[in-house]
Amino acid sequence: MISYCIAVYRPVYARLLLAELVRKTSVPFEILLWLNVADPTFETQLDAMRTGGMPLRIVGRSPGNIGMAAYRPLFAASRHGLVVQIDDDVVAVSPGVAQRADRLFRRHPGLRMLVADVWQDEFTTGARPEMSAYRAFDAREGLYSGPVDGWFAVYHRSVLPLLSALPSAPYFSLGAVACQRLEQRGFVGALDLGMRVFHVIGPAYAQAFGMLDFEIAKYRRLGRADIVDWYERERAGLPPADALTERVALIHSALSAAPA
Repeated sequence: MISYCIAVYRPVYARLLLAELVRKTSVPFEILLWLNVADPTFETQLDAMRTGGMPLRIVGRSPGNIGMAAYRPLFAASRHGLVVQIDDDVVAVSPGVAQRADRLFRRHPGLRMLVADVWQDEFTTGARPEMSAYRAFDAREGLYSGPVDGWFAVYHRSVLPLLSALPSAPYFSLGAVACQRLEQRGFVGALDLGMRVFHVIGPAYAQAFGMLDFEIAKYRRLGRADIVDWYERERAGLPPADALTERVALIHSALSAAPA
């Protein structure tokens, strides 16, 4: 029923994501990975996951990080009717995503992309703008039109040719570009408040997962001086990593409720 596609660059997060997808999925599914990092320990763990029955396939590997370009072969390798692009720094997911997406795609034949809402609190926006930036598409169902990206984007398989024609570039807003191209063809992509994920954005949670220095180095390589300045500016006042342990547990609990 659903194919989860993940380009993995940060195994620290990806390990959590893989376990979460298994816990939260109760329909036929597959997990497709492209490894944008060489990590022998992670590869050993993936072998153990497959041996334990996880429906996991490694579609490809890159000697260097090819970023968003990894999603084209991942989409092409998918087998199910629902195809999901997931950022590897998503570490918690609400259950029942496939069932909800299937129902909403049937309810709205022009709707072909759903982007999960994100956990937001004083430490993170999850990369989603304020709701004032959105307009109702189907308010009763919690669907809104507006700025979206591919932190957790569910696509109807019928638009796979469009996804396969996306730029083969390492860094671009894949979900935003896909939504724009859908709209050019008379289809719709929407933010879905009925499915939610924990997208690890911001220096506090990066530190909580032991990834602060990694993220600063990554954004510096990408030329994102604005984000580097933000993370460095906040570093001195961040709570200790273990101080957010209880908050992370609370987020997992909050995202465990089944959607409508």
